[in-house]
Amino acid sequence: MATVMIIEDDPHMARMLATLLEFEGYAAVICPSPEQALDCIREARPDVVVMDFYLGKARAPGLLQALRADPELHAARVIIVSGDDQGAAARAAGADRFLLKPFAIEELLEAIRDLIPSRQGGQG
Repeated sequence: MATVMIIEDDPHMARMLATLLEFEGYAAVICPSPEQALDCIREARPDVVVMDFYLGKARAPGLLQALRADPELHAARVIIVSGDDQGAAARAAGADRFLLKPFAIEELLEAIRDLIPSRQGGQG
C-alpha cells in the first residue's frame, strides 16, 4: 500500500484529504505541523507528499528547498497545492507537480499515480 503524507495547516482540509485518500486505498499520514515536516517525512518515508503552498508562517518553496538539500530526503516526490496560481514558484522550488485549488479529487489521484506508477489506485 502506497503512503501519502499530507502537510497542510488547515486541520479540516488535512483530514478531508486523508479520508479521501484512505477511501482510494492509500495509507494517509498527516504531519501535525509544518515545522515538523522534514522529521515527519524522514520518519514515515511516504511515497508522495501533498503539501499546501501556504503553511502558516512557512511557505512550501522554502520547505521543499530544505527537503531537496537533505541527502536522505531529496528524492521524495512532492505535489504542492494552492488556491493561488503558484505553479511557477512550486516548480522552481523542485515540486514534482502543482495543483490549483479547488481541484477534483481525480486530479490529485492522477498526480499521485503518475508519481508512483508501479502502484495503481493505491493498491500495491
